[in-house]
Amino acid sequence: MRPLEVKMHRHPHFDLLLHDDRELASYLQSDIVERRTLHQWPLSCVQQLTMADGRKAIYKVQFGPTVESEFYAEARSPLLPWAETIYQSDGYVCMLFEFLEGPLLEKLDLPEEQVVQVGRAVMDQIANIGGELPHYLDVSTESKWEELIIALARDLRALVDQRRFTIVDRPTVRALERWALSEAILSAIRTRPGYVHRDLGGDNLFVLPDGYRVIDWQRPILGPTDLDLASLLESLGCDPLKHVDRGVIRVLCLLHVRWLTECATRWFPQGTKGYDQQIMGLAALIDRG
Repeated sequence: MRPLEVKMHRHPHFDLLLHDDRELASYLQSDIVERRTLHQWPLSCVQQLTMADGRKAIYKVQFGPTVESEFYAEARSPLLPWAETIYQSDGYVCMLFEFLEGPLLEKLDLPEEQVVQVGRAVMDQIANIGGELPHYLDVSTESKWEELIIALARDLRALVDQRRFTIVDRPTVRALERWALSEAILSAIRTRPGYVHRDLGGDNLFVLPDGYRVIDWQRPILGPTDLDLASLLESLGCDPLKHVDRGVIRVLCLLHVRWLTECATRWFPQGTKGYDQQIMGLAALIDRG
């Protein structure tokens, strides 16, 4: 990682710091001839870089809730692309990644049973990643899950009482807390805990001739490993209930409620109206079981 005194540049819309082309060229040892934004939102921006010598790379900047830099510093696995952190200070992180030439799983239109096979194979590889891996969240035991739910309910009540949430109300919060501490969900928490990518979708899983590559390790957690299979199936339009326990699906929904609540209270409160609507929708899903 280069010295932190390098001059950084503000993103035009979000609280993110970026290098300019000249600075990136000094890391990549070639001039940048094309710089294309692949996706962006308030907490990250991902760009594809094309260099004068024909090489390509991925440039990713982040702010706030991420352990991705620490993850790549520790993790050892053929499941991972090459990555290097080139700037990290005061919650801002800039990284360079290997450009992967190959299809994403979401582009392959595989039958459901094959998706399940791929998912379980990738989960096995995740379980065998070497290194002292960091995690963003730990819900690997009942007591840790209960601590999270107590804090989540407190934050939700505050958002309701402050009238920042107008669709979610106190009865909804009580119902979420009751469901979260039910035996069905506590049983799911106890089942096969381990390291979980937490965003294992068809858009984060490359299928290459020499194996799989998984990207976007911003917020991995410790928890029930079937969460990754459920996330993968949902992302591809498959019904996860055919392959994982109903309690796992409810845990997945509650973790999403927790993330939206965290965004509302800390990371991007400007989106509070949308979070309110989404949490109410998730509460309805959990209620239906």
